[in-house]
Amino acid sequence: MRKSRLQFFGAAFTLVELVLVMTLLTIVMAIAAPMLSHSLRGRHLKEEATRFLALTEYGRDEAISQGVPMIVWADPTAGQFGVQPKPGFVGVDGRAREHTLNSDVHFDTADGTLVQKAANLIEFAPDGAPEAVNIENVKLADRYGATTVIVKSADGWGYEIAPVVQQ
Repeated sequence: MRKSRLQFFGAAFTLVELVLVMTLLTIVMAIAAPMLSHSLRGRHLKEEATRFLALTEYGRDEAISQGVPMIVWADPTAGQFGVQPKPGFVGVDGRAREHTLNSDVHFDTADGTLVQKAANLIEFAPDGAPEAVNIENVKLADRYGATTVIVKSADGWGYEIAPVVQQ
């Protein structure tokens, strides 16, 4: 005895069931997509803050290992930051570093205005001690309005990413 195709494959989905499943998937995606988008937006800001913080540690390490003062600098108009020996001192060639900020992130000031000029932000003495003239914090902002602040640590010997304060 030969089975019909419907009996062989079992029950099929109806058009109504398929439409219901597609509707549920659309609702789930509509809820999940904004959350995913928000988490991806903040990723660039966090990465750049972490990279800037790592550069300050690199600057301290290089000051100690080379025995020359090192400068951590930023050029907000070009979206760049880096570390190099202090002018007038000769460091080991090829040890200076320069990075470009992600296009979504820029340097910002405490009042929310864009910093316009290049500046030496942090200087480390040959023994690794931060100089007294160093800035207290560096603020990074993204094009969505989120900010992250790198602040001088409580002991004054380094920098850290400030905890986010929920309002």
